[in-house]
Parts: sequence; C-alpha cells; structure tokens
Amino acid sequence: MSDGSAQAGFPRRACHDNPALTLRTLKENMALITMDRKRLPLLLLLTSLSVASCTRGAPGASAIATVMPSAMLAGRAAQAMRSKESGNTLSREHQVVVEVRERDLDADFRRVADRCNADSADHCTILQSDLSTGDSPAGQIRLRIDPSAVEDLISFASTGGKLVHRSTTVEDLAGAIQDTQTRLEMLANYRKQLLELQAKAGSNIDAAIKIASELSTVQSNLESVMGEAAYQTKRTTTDIVALEFIVPAHSAYWRPIRESLRDFVGNLSTGLSQAITALAYIVPWLLVIIPGLFLLRFLWRRRGP
Repeated sequence: MSDGSAQAGFPRRACHDNPALTLRTLKENMALITMDRKRLPLLLLLTSLSVASCTRGAPGASAIATVMPSAMLAGRAAQAMRSKESGNTLSREHQVVVEVRERDLDADFRRVADRCNADSADHCTILQSDLSTGDSPAGQIRLRIDPSAVEDLISFASTGGKLVHRSTTVEDLAGAIQDTQTRLEMLANYRKQLLELQAKAGSNIDAAIKIASELSTVQSNLESVMGEAAYQTKRTTTDIVALEFIVPAHSAYWRPIRESLRDFVGNLSTGLSQAITALAYIVPWLLVIIPGLFLLRFLWRRRGP
C-alpha cells in the first residue's frame, strides 16, 4: 500500500520485521477502522491483505491464525442459522390486560405462572411478577416466550376472566444487529492478526508481552460483543408478553363494606379494649376531681349572697 493511500485514511501495511512495530501499526489501523465505519468493509479487507502478505512465510503462522474461541464460533454459527431460518430482525412486546373477579385473582395469577414455569418447549421464562391483594388488588407477570406460543398463552390467561385490552409494540433491530456483526468481524480479524504476530515474535520477550496484553483486551471486547449479539438474537427469536390482571371497578367499590362487615367482631373487640384502657386511666383522676368539686361547692355556699 502506498503512502498516499495511508494519508487518505486507509490502513497502512503492517509489513515489518519487528513485531512490536507491527503491533503499533495494527492499533493505528484499528483506530482508523473504528472511526470510519462507512468504509469499514474495505478497510478490513486492506488490513487483512497487508498482514497476510507479511506473515505468508512465517512458520506456523497460518495454523495459529485460524485458532478462534469455540464459544465465539458456536455463538456466531447459532446466530447465523437462526437469522437464516427466520430472517427476522423485529422485536415484539405484547401488552395484555385481563379483568378477573377478586376472589379468582390469586388462582388465575398462579395458574399462568405455573404454566410458564412448566413450558420449557416454548422457552417460557418469567422476567418479573407481582401480586397485590391489599386495598388495590392486581397482578402483573412479564415473561419471554416463543412467538408461536403467544396466542395460546393469552387465550389461557383470559380463560378465567375477560380480555379488556391488548396492544403490540414492534422494534426493528436490523441496524443494531448489522452493527454488532460488523464489530464481531472486526474484532475477530484483529485477533487473528495478533495471533499471527505472536507466532512471529519468537524470542522477542517485549513484543510477546505487548501482544499478549493486546490479545487479552481484544478477547474481553470480543466476549462483550458476543453477549450483545446473543441478547439481540433472543429478542428477535422470542416475544415479551406483559400480562396484567385487574379487578372490576364495581367489585372494588363494595370491597371496603365487605371488609368492614368481615372485621366487625374484631373491631368491636378492639374498641372495647380501648374503652376499658381509657377507663383505667380516668378512674384515678375521678378520685381527685369529685372531692375537689364538692369542696368548691362548700366554699361557694359559705361566701353567701
């Protein structure tokens, strides 16, 4: 590659006999790649060709360069297979509101939770659950499940009540998925080049240490991007369903009256105990106040008209 191409922003060839110098050149190339994503495919190709021309004669370099983490290969292969099969880049979230009777709230809530926990075939996973039976009875379950099982789940959840609201939110992750795949390829290519340099380092301890440090950083970044790719795959291959169980308004209106009648005996017992306690505090004062009143009356009569 000529100097003019390097000045134009293209990666410089890492064709040096010194591995440390080559590592520095690779880092500069990676900086150019990171900053100029519009020309990322061309930059990756030029960088790969430049390193390949330098390491063509290195003993064992080609064998070491092909070493990649098995986890990365498995993750990328699985993601590519799923993308190929479904071609789906959409993430869906369903909001469902079911109206149930107050006495059935707990049973319906646990029925849906138990079904999800037992449904391993549809990869049903509860992400969040909340059940309240106090003054405002309600229940919420947020779960992730295969798209093909969403309709059956919603029908099952509304069996004991009435479906009063449903909405679906869709987000297109095509751009994010493409960006993640590009970063995976960039990091994998950079790691391959570092392994080629490592094979050339030989007895150069200083260069070997620098390359090992850079490999550790690249591996950490690679695993982070792989985790992001796995999460994106999960979002596009499964749907989120947010179920909310509510109690009818008229049921909530009569609830305080029912609770008052139910707690009548207990409240009566509490009131009597409080009255007895108050009487216990008043009696000693009566022993002082009543004689005092008689004394005042006697003194008033003695004064006369």
